[in-house]
Amino acid sequence: MADLLREEQFLAAPSTEAIENAAVDAPDLSGEIAAARDVRLFHARVEEAIESAVATLRCDIAAEVIGRELQLAPASIAEIVRRALWRFHAESPVRVRVHPEDISALAEDGIQTVADSGLRRGDAVLELGAGTIDVTLGVRLDAVLRAYR
Repeated sequence: MADLLREEQFLAAPSTEAIENAAVDAPDLSGEIAAARDVRLFHARVEEAIESAVATLRCDIAAEVIGRELQLAPASIAEIVRRALWRFHAESPVRVRVHPEDISALAEDGIQTVADSGLRRGDAVLELGAGTIDVTLGVRLDAVLRAYR
């Protein structure tokens, strides 16, 4: 009965871990079942590797497409900062750091703006009373990609 249960677990196993667990302590499996287990285990490992590679490739393609799009039509740093200030207004924003070439776009927003040559154009960091909020392109892109995973 225990052997039959292990066989059923093996045949229904959806992942590498489940296949390995179903085969533990089952040295009495016939050669055919053992070979089938090995094939299923190999298949599960290949499938997991392909799924991981596809997810990574999908993110890389999305980042490339968005990067090219931003080169053609740069994001409005003023709009990015306004959205971030609105979202975190309860956190008492003190000032915003942006690339030096982006400062003029924020002159009307009424918040202290500081040039930070370590940032790229279109990036911003909100300084709050209790810390900072990173709204750089990399962080924004990562948030979008995580939402699609």
